[in-house]
This record gives sequence, C-alpha cells and structure tokens, in this order.
Amino acid sequence: MEDAAIRKTKKERLDEVLKRLMNVGQLKASAIVSTEGLLITSRTPPEMNERIIAALCSTVMASAETASSQMSIGKVSEISVRTDEGTIFLSPAGQKALLVGLAEPEAQAGLILMEMESKASQTQEILEED
Repeated sequence: MEDAAIRKTKKERLDEVLKRLMNVGQLKASAIVSTEGLLITSRTPPEMNERIIAALCSTVMASAETASSQMSIGKVSEISVRTDEGTIFLSPAGQKALLVGLAEPEAQAGLILMEMESKASQTQEILEED
C-alpha cells in the first residue's frame, strides 16, 4: 500500500524530466508536447503562450518529417531553429510526443542537444508505460 502512495504520476515524472533539462542552463523554456500539438507539460516564462508554442512546434516537426520522408533521408532525430534571440530545439520523444527547448543565443548547442536526446528517451519511456 505504501508503494502506491510513494509512486508518482506520469505528469509528476514528466515535470521532473523538464526540471532536470532546465538544470543544463542557458534554457529559457522547455515543454513536452503531443505530436498533435497539445501541451502535455511545460516550464515557460509567463509571457509565453505555451499552448501556441506546442501547436507550432508540432507543426514544424510534422513538416520536417514530411520533408525527410519525401527526400528519402530517414527519420528526423532533431531540429534546431537559430534566431538572433535564441535557438529552438525539437527532439522526437517516441511516436506520441516531442521535447522542446528554447535556449539563449549564446547557449552551448552540443550540450543541450545531448541532454535533450537523453530526456526525450526518458519521456518516451514514461509515456509508453501502462
């Protein structure tokens, strides 16, 4: 009976994944969104509309997957969109979700991408549990 009380919900575990991702530093925001564009959970500043971000990021991923399929170059493993005010990182987290990170302009992309790959794998495991 105690195990059930100690066991965390999927939402709590996904929140922990984002918390650990944000510890990498140089990230302004992070989110886990469904491939349909629905917000699952996020860590974003109040001025960001996390639901719009979720919808837009899933659209970017879907477009990239369509392009890679049409060009016969395999599955998308990551996407980065660099702007003058930061970089958006997208990483698939299984068939149902993707991990989103928004980094500062001077962020260390290699470190962030490495952590995102690990956290995307953890996200996939959590979401695929029964």
